[in-house]
Amino acid sequence: MREENRENAFEPVMRDLQARYEQMKNLERVTQNEKIRLTRKIPEIEKNLEALNALDANHTRRQEEEEEKTTTITKLKYQLGEASIYAKADIEDPSKVFLWLGANVMLEYPLAEAKQLLETNLENCKKSLIATDGDLAFIKDNATIQEVNLARVYNWDVKRRMEGVLKKDEPRDVAGIES
Repeated sequence: MREENRENAFEPVMRDLQARYEQMKNLERVTQNEKIRLTRKIPEIEKNLEALNALDANHTRRQEEEEEKTTTITKLKYQLGEASIYAKADIEDPSKVFLWLGANVMLEYPLAEAKQLLETNLENCKKSLIATDGDLAFIKDNATIQEVNLARVYNWDVKRRMEGVLKKDEPRDVAGIES
């Protein structure tokens, strides 16, 4: 490659490497946010499953009491929305629950179906978290590779410029041949 082509090639190569590095860092941020979201979602699902199991146990006990002609009321506290505000509820027949699906949608499920849905969601979240961890490690490795490439190209350019300065300072004879 001729010297003028090398001089012209440095800037586009650096811009391309910097653009790729920025893409990696943006992808890393997005993946990190996904990991945080999943990490927060898993305990929430586990807490919901625990509450559902308590309701299921109370429902089973209620069915046994109905055979004996006695009744109990299930008392529980539940969270209202995203805030840390809780309310108390007395439930006579805990045979159905409402699950918040998101996008302003809430559906009523029988206990068994709700439990199955939450267990499936928990399993999917755990699998997604494992996959996200792998993706994040891969992205971080590639970002590091891009950083190394940027440093190498920059160092190559510094070395090339230093050699150019040294060549200009070398003494020449009358014919223009280096001594």
